[in-house]
Amino acid sequence: MISPLFALGIFFTPLFANAVLSDLSKELLNDGFIWVDGNDVPTTMCMVSLKNGTSVAQTCTMTEGFGPRSVACMTVWIGTRVLQQGCYSGQEISLRDQCTRGKCMASDEKSRTAVSFCCCHGPLCNAAYSSTTTLFCLSRML
Repeated sequence: MISPLFALGIFFTPLFANAVLSDLSKELLNDGFIWVDGNDVPTTMCMVSLKNGTSVAQTCTMTEGFGPRSVACMTVWIGTRVLQQGCYSGQEISLRDQCTRGKCMASDEKSRTAVSFCCCHGPLCNAAYSSTTTLFCLSRML
């Protein structure tokens, strides 16, 4: 039986089947900070938190959404304790403004009891993270 939508000439294709790379994704691709997968979707490798408190390396792809987008890695911490690490996919304007290239560095110095956030571009760039004065390295990896 033919689908009613097919009969009407309405076809569904994957979002990224003919994806157009954002300007940021093109820059990051040219500089070696990301790559495109078999479906031409911007991809990177990030440290990602697991429920047991450890982190592992995981491939991260750009997610669907509105406007030009790309993908990055992020870390959220308080003091020296990691609260969350993972993929950070969002609009180009946010990623360009918030994320650094090659290293995960919070944009301002906070007290050791404040929650800090950083995002970055580059394979496993969130394995080490820092504020403007202190560098922390991930010590428990599988």
